[in-house]
Amino acid sequence: MVIQAVFFDFGGVLGRLDRPMIADIESRYGIPEGALLKALYGIPGWEEVQIGKCPEEDWWGAVSRELERVAGRPVPGIQEEWGGIWSSMDPDVVSLAERLRESYIVGVLSNSTLRLEKELLVGNGIHDIFHVVINSARVGIAKPDAGIYHHAAKAVDLEPSACVHIDDLPHNVEGAREAGFQAVHYAGDFPALEASLRELGVEW
Repeated sequence: MVIQAVFFDFGGVLGRLDRPMIADIESRYGIPEGALLKALYGIPGWEEVQIGKCPEEDWWGAVSRELERVAGRPVPGIQEEWGGIWSSMDPDVVSLAERLRESYIVGVLSNSTLRLEKELLVGNGIHDIFHVVINSARVGIAKPDAGIYHHAAKAVDLEPSACVHIDDLPHNVEGAREAGFQAVHYAGDFPALEASLRELGVEW
């Protein structure tokens, strides 16, 4: 089937981690390297907040407690700092989405919290590029569950086979394919992303 909709993940595709900021935070607070991301996305609270099963404040609290545990002391103020780690956009991917919207339905399909729309998309000036935003915390299903891909296809009134999803995590790419989507893995190689989309018949 001809591709009619292109869905972009946010973190790792549209948004880029500010790794120097992460390293600076970990250094200043005496946290082991890699501990900030592990605390944010590797604790049970993340699994719950990303499908809207717990308030975001509860997740923040759990993250803070985990960081205090690995630091071996209180880390006051760190919560106010980690919110900026997704404030850098991938200009090539954003430009691609802008170009594709002239001929395709373009959407965001992301595992996130309720911050996605206002703070991450509006806050970074990219919300209006997209025709639709599928946020796991609002629909109650997270990638790679097939249900969220089916929800996205239904939201744009298309069959899954008419949709392609771009994600930085291989298991989410595989989940999209199992749900009937076309899918592309994006690991930061933009020319490879363009080539993969063209192989699927996506043109701009």
